[in-house]
Amino acid sequence: MKKVTIVVLDRYREQALERLAGLGLVHLGHVRPPSGEPVEEIQSRIGRISRALEILPEGEGESGDPPPPDWEEFFERVVSLRDETSKRRERRQRLQARIDFWKYWGDFDPSLLARLRNRGVHVHLAAVPEKELSAVDPGVAVERLFKRGPTVYCVLVSDREREFPFETLPPPDRSLTEMRSAAEEEDRAIAAAHRELEKLSSRRPALERLLESSLSGLEFERARAGMGESGRLAYLRGFCPRDQLGRLEQAAAAAGWGLLVEDPGPDDRPPTLVTNPKFVSLIKPVLDFIDVVPGYREVDPSFVFLFFFSIFFAMLIGDAGYGAIFLAAAGLAHWRLGPRLKDKKPLFLLYLLAGTTVVWGVLTGTYFGQEWLPATVTGFVPWMRQDDNIIWLCFLVGAIQLTIAHSWRALRKAPDLTALADLGWICVIWMMYYVAGMFILGRQFPPAAFALGGLGVLLLVVFSIPPRRFFQELIPRNFALFLQIISSFADVVSYIRLFAVGLATVAIADAFNSMAAGLGWSNIAAGFGTAFILLFGHILNMILCGMAVLVHGVRLNVLEFSSHLGNEWSGERYRPFRATRLGSDPEVST
Repeated sequence: MKKVTIVVLDRYREQALERLAGLGLVHLGHVRPPSGEPVEEIQSRIGRISRALEILPEGEGESGDPPPPDWEEFFERVVSLRDETSKRRERRQRLQARIDFWKYWGDFDPSLLARLRNRGVHVHLAAVPEKELSAVDPGVAVERLFKRGPTVYCVLVSDREREFPFETLPPPDRSLTEMRSAAEEEDRAIAAAHRELEKLSSRRPALERLLESSLSGLEFERARAGMGESGRLAYLRGFCPRDQLGRLEQAAAAAGWGLLVEDPGPDDRPPTLVTNPKFVSLIKPVLDFIDVVPGYREVDPSFVFLFFFSIFFAMLIGDAGYGAIFLAAAGLAHWRLGPRLKDKKPLFLLYLLAGTTVVWGVLTGTYFGQEWLPATVTGFVPWMRQDDNIIWLCFLVGAIQLTIAHSWRALRKAPDLTALADLGWICVIWMMYYVAGMFILGRQFPPAAFALGGLGVLLLVVFSIPPRRFFQELIPRNFALFLQIISSFADVVSYIRLFAVGLATVAIADAFNSMAAGLGWSNIAAGFGTAFILLFGHILNMILCGMAVLVHGVRLNVLEFSSHLGNEWSGERYRPFRATRLGSDPEVST
């Protein structure tokens, strides 16, 4: 990347941005915080569009449906329908609660109670425990209507106003018939609002286009507002790939821009543009999914990531039957969706991962589990059916991957003497490999490994600190080194997760196979049950396998390997400026 500064006359700043967007070369930064009324207006518009899309149901509109004549009126109508529906639902719930309470009292006109009171007949409604009714004055007529639990619901009638030893209920403001009629009216209004929203949802494709245009317009306006100013001049800064600099220089000369090209400084954060051969770029869908980008000054470990991720995938799933299903799924998706897919990398990656899984399953003799297979099926390599051997292989894979990390790191540091510290780390890692074998597998610890570890510690102590700061950092650095050396043992041992998860995959498959075998195929019902257990069990197991790959297969690359490599994945993806001004789209120029 090259750091570029483009200077234009202030009155031509928008034209300059439009030409830059057409070039699609410069990853723009902001000279000053992008703010101002236009930015706020577009952000407000995007908020309204997003709310409208959240409210509108999925419609059947076509992408070519015309936009409404007035977007502002459209937004207000959608939001008002949502608010109106929400209020009506609340009123409907309150009405239903009152209906549920008063329906046991019967349907009566509450105004009748007031008319009776005017004629000297006082009627009160009450809900009290039955024992409290005994305290009512004998001159009061008590009519029990119904009882729920210990509470009696009743009507109290007297010839004058009286005080009761309990609270009475205020009568409803309308009759039960009126309540139900009001509830039905609310239901009709809610249904009508929903139908109107469904009708308006035919505008969703146009609304989604509007959102896309508005987001592009916001980026354009933020770029304009983020430009620096000096008198009658305006300027912007960004980064351009070195191999595209010629095109930018030609465009600058043609437009009369001032152009300053520099190497990025230590305080600059250039974006990362990763370019790989087609095969290596298969890992891109995984990196995009977990949203990690190597920093500009970090290495791109895509090839190593792809190689070991394929191995991890195979070891974590470890079943040739599952691998064959993944292959078939990839083939079916390729056949049905291939012509419509712009990016086929995910399909080819699945081919690769499924293929390595089939190979691993054939080597270990695992086909939808192991216990149901005849004793003659021991795998192409029977040695790989022994748990201790697989654990040892996991440690070996881990030591090799971490060795690659430190070898790469040493090459980047060379000819600086601190590169020897990474050779020391390689020695320590292989010592920890033998330590893990001794403690976990009971293997003999070779004396040469102890000497190798001693050499590694010596190299770390002497060369991990730059000579000019050696004595100042010797004691604190050595304490940190001690903790890191202990941590390296944990890093090597952490690769045992490949064995543990792979073993769990086989165990789950065998458990469901055993359950199905116990049910058998003796009759139709048993056959259906057996088929269901097998289908459900193996589908569930494959889902768990996919989760294990995301958790463990990705972790070993992104954390263990990357920490030894020195990658923090702190990069920002290269996104060349291609935004368009909001008013340039007739659909959104309202």
